[in-house]
Amino acid sequence: MSATPTGVHPASAPVLIAEDEEPIAEVVADVVADAGWTPVVAAHGRQALELARLNWPALLITDLMMPYLSGADLIAALAAEAAAHGHPRLPAILITAVGPLHARAAGADFVLAKPFEIADLDTLLRRALGLATRA
Repeated sequence: MSATPTGVHPASAPVLIAEDEEPIAEVVADVVADAGWTPVVAAHGRQALELARLNWPALLITDLMMPYLSGADLIAALAAEAAAHGHPRLPAILITAVGPLHARAAGADFVLAKPFEIADLDTLLRRALGLATRA
C-alpha cells in the first residue's frame, strides 16, 4: 500500500466519487483505496452533495455529465458549501469525454479524459491529494 500524504489520515476525510457509470465508479474507487484513502461513491451529483455535507471529503472526483446535478454544478455547490461552513477548499478532478477546455471552465483543478488509463488517474489522485493536504 502507498504512503498517505503527510498530515492527513485517510479515515479522517474520504475521497468523494460522483460517477453515474457503475463500472467507472468501481475502478476509481479501487484506485482511491489502493492509494490508502477511503472512497465514498455517489451515483449522481445530488447524492454526492448530500454525502459531502455528512462528512466533508479531502477530494472530489466527479464525472461532468450526470443526472440531477452535473459535475460542474457539483463543484460550484461544494465551493459554496466550503465558503459558507468554513470547510477547507475541496480540490476536484473532473472526468469527462467532452474535452478539457469545457471541463476547466467547470472549476476543476484537474481534468481526466475518458477513456483514461489507471496510471493517469493514480497520478492525478496523488497530485490532487497533495493540494488537499496543503489546504
